[in-house]
Amino acid sequence: MVPKDTLVGVVISGGKSSRMGTDKSLLLWNNKPFYLHTAEILAPFCSEIYVSCNVSQSNNYILPVIIDKYGSYGPISGVLSSMRALSGCSIITLPCDMPELSEGIINEMISTNKEKQDGVFLKDDNNQLEPMLAIYNPSIYSKMLAWYDSGNYSLKKFIESCNNVSYIKLGAQSLININTTKELDNLKRKN
Repeated sequence: MVPKDTLVGVVISGGKSSRMGTDKSLLLWNNKPFYLHTAEILAPFCSEIYVSCNVSQSNNYILPVIIDKYGSYGPISGVLSSMRALSGCSIITLPCDMPELSEGIINEMISTNKEKQDGVFLKDDNNQLEPMLAIYNPSIYSKMLAWYDSGNYSLKKFIESCNNVSYIKLGAQSLININTTKELDNLKRKN
């Protein structure tokens, strides 16, 4: 198992938030921006925490940022940029838009992670992969970079092409993203 104190946390916040109409990472939930709430979920498990974002967002955060260096190709840009900036580290990524994520899921990911594997990934009960809620070990970086350099930008398809990874199966209700104002309103009503 990779020790908890060697993991670096990365809050993935560089998306366009097109369905929400505003930067999701800055939306408030329980009087805190989503990105900060996500960082607090990661804090007990990580030696350091960063926010991965695009250049236009870089002044929005009180945490250290990693600016996407691989264009605007979706989650792969943030993960590659983070792995490049944190070379040699195992990183645990969480999307900024899952404010109700349980620490139990993080614990299970960490206990499943092995030093000689490329990473740990989650699938819901419909077998849908959540590529931004993951552990990426250093060994996966060169493979992901070669995938990207070949013109392939789907992080999901990349992960599905990997053999040296572990998957954790969770119920769909465990992996709820907040993508629209309606979903945000439902979250606020629920709590």
